[in-house]
Amino acid sequence: MRKMLTVAGKELHSYFVSPMAYVILAFYLGVCGLIFALTTTAPNAEAEMTGMFHTMVFVTLMIAPIITMGLLAQEQASGSIELLMTNPVRDWEVVLGKYLGAVLLFLILLIGSLEFPLILEKFGNPDWMAMLAGYTGVILAGMAFLAIGLFTSSVTGNQIAAAVLGYVCLLFFWLIGWLGYTDSGQIAEVAKYISIFENLEDFAKGILDSRPMIFFASIIFLFLLLAIRSVENRRTI
Repeated sequence: MRKMLTVAGKELHSYFVSPMAYVILAFYLGVCGLIFALTTTAPNAEAEMTGMFHTMVFVTLMIAPIITMGLLAQEQASGSIELLMTNPVRDWEVVLGKYLGAVLLFLILLIGSLEFPLILEKFGNPDWMAMLAGYTGVILAGMAFLAIGLFTSSVTGNQIAAAVLGYVCLLFFWLIGWLGYTDSGQIAEVAKYISIFENLEDFAKGILDSRPMIFFASIIFLFLLLAIRSVENRRTI
């Protein structure tokens, strides 16, 4: 655990010694803040964030591959991954440490977005349990996006290729739910079940349901496992 936390701390520090963290923070809060301002100042606007949670997840989808593209790909391109692997640290500690560093950066972004419900509280009467459910969905979706991005970063030594592959995977999980509305039968049901958008609906409505929680937890576990296996395979090559 100590070694994993060391890797996570190093990764988080690397974000803030470069412009990346600040650009991502400005982009995330800028876009989400603009949408929040437009929705809350619209006629008959209510003190709720149902639409905002979808916006926050979509903006997270846009930035997740950027956050993760260099986690392992840059190490492989520079050759520093070999030096890292010669240290007394296990493959899973490296992968989970880097993942934790990315998750911490994502949580910092979300902390910045807490101004939205606080503004609603000042001028309205929001449902805080619904807010909690919505933020739970955003956190789980973001962690799933980062796990997918980490995996794509583990399979290539090119950061741009890792980002592009990450976007392809994320858009697949985001858009596949549309098959449920254009088709019928078993394929449509499976498409809805594995759709990130469909699994966010309950959270955005303020409902905490175990099924979407299990879905996101499964995505996180699966892609972290694939990333660990990818790193292990590179060690043996």
